[in-house]
Amino acid sequence: MDIKKYEVLLDTIGKGSFIKVCDEVGYTQAGISHMMNSLEREIGFRLLRRSNKGVLLTQEGQQVLPTIKELVRISDKLNQEFDLIRGLETGKVRIGSFPTMAGVWLPHVIRSFHERYPAIQIELVEEDSMWRLEEWLSDGFIELCFISRQPHHTFEWIDLKRDLYLVVLPEHHPLTEYDQVPAEMLMKEPFIMCRSLDGPDMDISRYFEQMGIQEKATFASNSDYTILFMVEQNLGISLLPELILNKVLGSYFKGLVIKPLYPPAYRQLGMAVRSLQGVSPAMERFIKCTKEILLSGE
Repeated sequence: MDIKKYEVLLDTIGKGSFIKVCDEVGYTQAGISHMMNSLEREIGFRLLRRSNKGVLLTQEGQQVLPTIKELVRISDKLNQEFDLIRGLETGKVRIGSFPTMAGVWLPHVIRSFHERYPAIQIELVEEDSMWRLEEWLSDGFIELCFISRQPHHTFEWIDLKRDLYLVVLPEHHPLTEYDQVPAEMLMKEPFIMCRSLDGPDMDISRYFEQMGIQEKATFASNSDYTILFMVEQNLGISLLPELILNKVLGSYFKGLVIKPLYPPAYRQLGMAVRSLQGVSPAMERFIKCTKEILLSGE
């Protein structure tokens, strides 16, 4: 059994195109097509079909996809354990993250990790859709995910930071006179909501529900930066995480005022995995490195 063929198959499914996979795996488009045809001959049925949406799985391919993913994961883990026995530290970690956490935290973490383990590859997939990140983690496309903790999660969890939401106001707005902005005042103003493909920010929506506040957004965007520019242009007010505000305020945005919210709202940030016992040796090292850096405040 040639595991490489199954790895290329998963890459092709993920990217939806032979062409997009070529640079990553070092094959020509014809070479990848030949490899997939060879795999289909070996197993006796078609796995892929072409459409105007790209390369898609057949019904039979969808049926065996979970087992193929598990096969590739176990093979990678086994090879990493072989390397550890031989005194080598190799492998690959594929992680998913909200863009905010990826931009603020992960460059420092990845640099430190690469200095310690230069032979371990890191692939970072950014996505602002909580639902999509959860799906990728559940089906094994990513091995670890940086997200905010939700009540419905069944993943194993590693806490990293409680991240406060702060009120973002344009200069000279009447609410800038408050030391803390009362939550009930938010919906009395034009409100700019952070919204992904899933819908409104889950943590903010849950806060409004707990406070008995009916959510009403005048504008919405999936980009923290766009929301800040909109507030700066006096289009409304917003709630954004302290993590992103500490990074960008003073560098790009001048005409903003930040105030605490009362009662406070926060999100619990951390790392989610399907099972800590099931992670690869390379991922064990990545988790350890991340905890050392982020929990120590380096």
